[in-house]
Amino acid sequence: MIPIIPIHSGVFVISLDFELFWGVRDIYKLAHYKRKLSLERKIVPQMLELFSKNGIHASWATVGLLFFYTKDEMLESLPSSLPDYSDSNLSPYRQIKDVVGQNEQDDPYHFAPSLIRLIQETNDQRVSTHTFSHYYCKEDGQRQEEFSEDLRAAVSIADKRGIPIESIVFPRNQINPAYLQEIHRHGIMAYRGNQPHWLYRNGYSTNDPLYLRAFRLLDTYFNFSGHHVYALDMQDKSLPVNVPASHFFRPYSRKLRWIERFRLRRILKSMTEAAKTNTMYHLWWHPYNLADDPVPNMSALMKIINHYRDLNRKYGMVSMNMEEVSEYIRTASDSR
Repeated sequence: MIPIIPIHSGVFVISLDFELFWGVRDIYKLAHYKRKLSLERKIVPQMLELFSKNGIHASWATVGLLFFYTKDEMLESLPSSLPDYSDSNLSPYRQIKDVVGQNEQDDPYHFAPSLIRLIQETNDQRVSTHTFSHYYCKEDGQRQEEFSEDLRAAVSIADKRGIPIESIVFPRNQINPAYLQEIHRHGIMAYRGNQPHWLYRNGYSTNDPLYLRAFRLLDTYFNFSGHHVYALDMQDKSLPVNVPASHFFRPYSRKLRWIERFRLRRILKSMTEAAKTNTMYHLWWHPYNLADDPVPNMSALMKIINHYRDLNRKYGMVSMNMEEVSEYIRTASDSR
């Protein structure tokens, strides 16, 4: 049920990329990431409680492989066609047999049915998809047919758990325009698009040049690329609906603590811009981003939420998840 709001209201959107080790397995060794992932499992319930208490609606884009209760169930549910990346390290399937444990208790880094259930049961939270295998849509070698089978598997396991999948976040924000009608064919009504600025429009890759990463880091602290706020009544209503990102909530950095205040100020100013101009501001991150230094990171998140509540009181800003925004955009013209 979408919130009943006037067409002229600011909207605050949060989406999270929930992936545990599946999202970083091609970059890091599991031993390197175990501490962070263990902390992530603790911080997810904390964020859910914080969101529930403060009326924050959010979409949790969840890797399909996290849904399974057992390794045997996982192996029985793999897509019929697997991605044939030129870089074989990008595919998780060759590791399942030797690396993945038997269940969530045995292997809390590759299974998360208990956390998914907690998300599902928390007010105003929606389980979205982050594809089945953390699928990379713009890497060499993969094909549309393989992506379609991956998505079919993601929707199927969610449906088995009684969860309708209505939105998607593409891993590493690699959006392949040719695949958008494919996601609609699987019943997905919305996706998180990229900011139109050249820093972000093509998504992320481990092969991104150093200068691009440097400018993105700069943009975290100082408004280099703009506020990235969007007028809902100007969004394309064709399916699937683009619910574009505004800003990545980069975690606290001890090395850059001397400019930490600028990181938070950058986000709060853009939120205020959206509230004042009756536009949408979309903040996103991975739960593990807040895990390494949970005290300063959760403190910053609380300041963001408190700022939203101030904007709600002063300007009528509302919190919506991606699914609600999509439905609102598609139906707003009918209610005018």
